[in-house]
Amino acid sequence: MAGEAEVTRHRAPPVPGLASSTIINASRSGARQAGAVWGFAIVLGRPTGWRETSVYGSAHLGKSLFWYASELLFAFYLTELVGLPASQMGMVLAIGLLVSAAIDLIVARVLDSQMMTAAGAAALQFKGSILCAIAFASIFLGFWIPPDLRFAYALATGLAFRTAYAIYDLPQNALMALATSDAASRDRVAATRIWFSGIATLMVAGAVGPLIAGRDEATAWLYFGLAVGIAGPAILSAGLLARVVRGTGTAKPVGVSSEPRRRLAPPPLFWILIALMFLTSLATPLFSKVEPYFAAYSLASPSWGGVIVVAMALGITLGQPIWNALTGRLSRAAVLGVGALTQAVGLGVFWALAPAAPAALAASAFVFGVGNGGVGMVLWGGFSDVVARFTQPGGAGRAYGLFTATAKVALALGGLGLGAALQIMDYRDGDADGLLLLMIVTPGLGALGCLALALAWERDNPDPVIAR
Repeated sequence: MAGEAEVTRHRAPPVPGLASSTIINASRSGARQAGAVWGFAIVLGRPTGWRETSVYGSAHLGKSLFWYASELLFAFYLTELVGLPASQMGMVLAIGLLVSAAIDLIVARVLDSQMMTAAGAAALQFKGSILCAIAFASIFLGFWIPPDLRFAYALATGLAFRTAYAIYDLPQNALMALATSDAASRDRVAATRIWFSGIATLMVAGAVGPLIAGRDEATAWLYFGLAVGIAGPAILSAGLLARVVRGTGTAKPVGVSSEPRRRLAPPPLFWILIALMFLTSLATPLFSKVEPYFAAYSLASPSWGGVIVVAMALGITLGQPIWNALTGRLSRAAVLGVGALTQAVGLGVFWALAPAAPAALAASAFVFGVGNGGVGMVLWGGFSDVVARFTQPGGAGRAYGLFTATAKVALALGGLGLGAALQIMDYRDGDADGLLLLMIVTPGLGALGCLALALAWERDNPDPVIAR
């Protein structure tokens, strides 16, 4: 067909993994026909297809409930209810994430054949949701494990969760490239997933106050109940996504040659986005990870602790229409810079006011959340666009495997740093300065790093405004 021929004229021969940057010259009309070349159905991100895109968002919400519950609560649960020393808690988080990074790469390669079409990826993420639900709930049985076995149990269940999460996460992420047609549709999907991520954070944040208020068996049952309550919506939404997304299911997508091809280097923008993922995963999450400790021991107000997390999540969610609109007026690199500056402003106000004026702290957390949402939308939308334009069929899973593995390594380093820092500070006696250093300064440095990457992106990879 004409569109298929147009894509073929402008791209390098298909190669395993990432293809030549000459693909960037493919026309917009050719991109719309990419689904026919790759062998998948275009269903997500269409201006008139918000029902399908919302189904993807709801499935991402289910997955995000697992992720944000682990990010917000794992550290606190392990130290304050399971009773692990902070150093052991840091080891549990770091080992789990480092092994998870390797698992992402292994899953991306071993299950690559199941992520060559949108339908295959959607079916795989449904299976992963079931495994993830079982593993996640098992973590919160740690309170009832004999004390001398708790460290080993936390390690084992943490690794099981990370493995199951990879089977759930990678194929769902790959759908952003496999089931979209152009840059604008990928930005719509990115904005939708960030919006639903914010809703997930709100839902988890609503439970933070009661969960950090107690240290007894009744509180342990609340943690386990939360895990069970998350499982149902996650599995149902993943199953619905698998029904909605349709693909050809071909074992070998059209246009893939069986002849060996020369592997070409990825474009520079690919590595800028990998660096951005590392930076945002290393620095930004420390705000929410340290916040329960700050609320419990510095503010001495679990209720305000919950309000601050909710405010941040509201900022992530409510800011998405703004960021989506800005991508139609500014380049992605410029939107990234604005998001990073917004983060820095929110953190700066929080630093100036803490630990007094909790209402103002919540307002500054909201601003920080707005900035987070902008950075996240650009990161995921931009990477999905690079994957869709610069990889041959079958390369999406491996590209996302490297992307998420990078995040896990950064999160592991952050977990080790958090555990070491908490081990040397007397945070239970209200060491507000030390907690604020972790909670504000580290994410602030990350925001400045994001700004530097935005400048490098704009300088080296001019990114046109995306037509809406």
